[in-house]
Amino acid sequence: MKLLKNLFKFDVLDSTQDKAFELLRNFDEVIVIANRMEKGRGRYGNSWISEPGGLYMSIGFKNKTIDFSKKLLIITPICILDVLKFYQINAKIKIPNDIYYENKKICGILIEMKENEVVLGIGLNVNQSNFPQNLLATSMFLIKNKFFNIDEIALKIYENLKVLINYNFDFIISQYNSFISKEFIEFEYKGKIYKGRILEVNKNFELILDIGSFDLFYVRNLRSIT
Repeated sequence: MKLLKNLFKFDVLDSTQDKAFELLRNFDEVIVIANRMEKGRGRYGNSWISEPGGLYMSIGFKNKTIDFSKKLLIITPICILDVLKFYQINAKIKIPNDIYYENKKICGILIEMKENEVVLGIGLNVNQSNFPQNLLATSMFLIKNKFFNIDEIALKIYENLKVLINYNFDFIISQYNSFISKEFIEFEYKGKIYKGRILEVNKNFELILDIGSFDLFYVRNLRSIT
């Protein structure tokens, strides 16, 4: 892999997220990659299956604001979709920030913030050939029937991220909306259950859904349940 500043690679970690937060004590930005995680986690504390063959990467930033973390929420899926498209895989964003190919999950994104430190976690299914039967998941290998260079993919995602972070935000939002799956969903928001069709996300990070009338929901606080 091309030499990147403050890149740390491990065979096994409990969590790349935890390691990134630890390393941010000494660095302003870090990249942590592991071949396997023993305590990988997704959103809402859900466990993340982290067997060999996937890309498990966390990118940590120091001295950032909540607005920066919100921007990452929009930019990161676009970065990953652009990379998948490079490998001729056309995927979609499943609100708020999962990546699906057809009806199967190929990538999960986790953004965590502690004080002024933000860590972006990416779990991309690359070369896995099978998954537990209870998971609707797929991988780049299963889609294209060939193995991929995980380091090359990690580099492409990181380089995309560093470019897009400086783009005009209106353009970023339009790109995000072109990639979201505009499906009917049932979802939980502030303890209530709603049903509606996804329309778009606006530049205030609000998800606009048609539930018979137009209502706004903050994408960062929305938990889709189906």
